[in-house]
Amino acid sequence: MPSVPWIGLFPTIAIAILAVVLLNAAMDASRVHAVQNVSVPARTTPLQLRTRMGAEQMEVTWDHDSAAIQSADHGTLQIVDGGVTETIPFEAAQLRDGVLIYRQRSNDVSVRMEVNERDGQTISESVRAVARP
Repeated sequence: MPSVPWIGLFPTIAIAILAVVLLNAAMDASRVHAVQNVSVPARTTPLQLRTRMGAEQMEVTWDHDSAAIQSADHGTLQIVDGGVTETIPFEAAQLRDGVLIYRQRSNDVSVRMEVNERDGQTISESVRAVARP
């Protein structure tokens, strides 16, 4: 049987492939371990104020079941949109709706909700919505 000169390279090739597989497995394991150790606290705020911008209107929502809303006497929503500031007053029943649809003027809108509770405490949250032009 004739001798094949590259057959002697099989052990070297096998060791190289094994080394690449083991190195890749070790790197994957370290990435999984790093991700598992990352602790990101959940965003919990009393009002859970959120915005969602559409093409022509924005939806402003808040948690109508939250303790802050349930014990609210009244509140206001202040919207700053393209240099124009609007303040919208809410009675307790309106706060419990949990949503406001707003027709925005610009792609950069700031919203601040302030809730006045019956015991005199004031709770406020702010969010900013920016959309691509």
